[in-house]
Amino acid sequence: MSDVRLVLVRHGVTDWNRQGRFQGHRDPRLGDAGRHEARLAAERMAADPTLRPARVISSSLARALETARAIAQSAGVEVEPEPRLIEIGQGEWEGRTHAELEVEDADRYAAWRAATGIRQPPGGEPIEDATQRVNSLLGEIERSSAWPICLVSHGGTLRILAHVLLELGGGRSRALDVDNAGISVATRTDDSWRLDRWNDTFHLLGLEPTHVDEAEGRPLAL
Repeated sequence: MSDVRLVLVRHGVTDWNRQGRFQGHRDPRLGDAGRHEARLAAERMAADPTLRPARVISSSLARALETARAIAQSAGVEVEPEPRLIEIGQGEWEGRTHAELEVEDADRYAAWRAATGIRQPPGGEPIEDATQRVNSLLGEIERSSAWPICLVSHGGTLRILAHVLLELGGGRSRALDVDNAGISVATRTDDSWRLDRWNDTFHLLGLEPTHVDEAEGRPLAL
């Protein structure tokens, strides 16, 4: 059997990413740049035996599915849609930009920006609920007989995956950069996971910008 390896990929960039607009459970599709990023990631993974997936499991939201389809096609496999990989719900602020909220919901927005640790918008999905669905999926995946497995998901959900896989304490996973179409790899060793790489964007360098919706290592809008 191949090494028990997870390849984690964030979806390509959307217009909402570039507008600083909260996405969460909303379902914008990839823009032209995002489709380009998906192709670049797919080509990179198909050419590398350590990254070429035997299975591709994707969030059921369109921006992730479009990215996953490019990866799956290059690898000659089918996409397995998985609702448990969707983004963390962003509550009342989904579909709205930071600039809008700074004016139209000034007090709550200022408090959210000033808060330390994990910051969820009003009415956002509890991190505990999102962690539970991710844990449930990982428990099933670990019994797979086909590896590597590629999980295509979202910035917030991939940070939760890092938190669970690497047993990170506190809110440290929230400080991890997760760029659009970035590739991360974790390998199972005995009874724990080893991080081999995180947020590898070599395939994008000089072709597409990174850190589109990040500031000081923190997500601006998921």
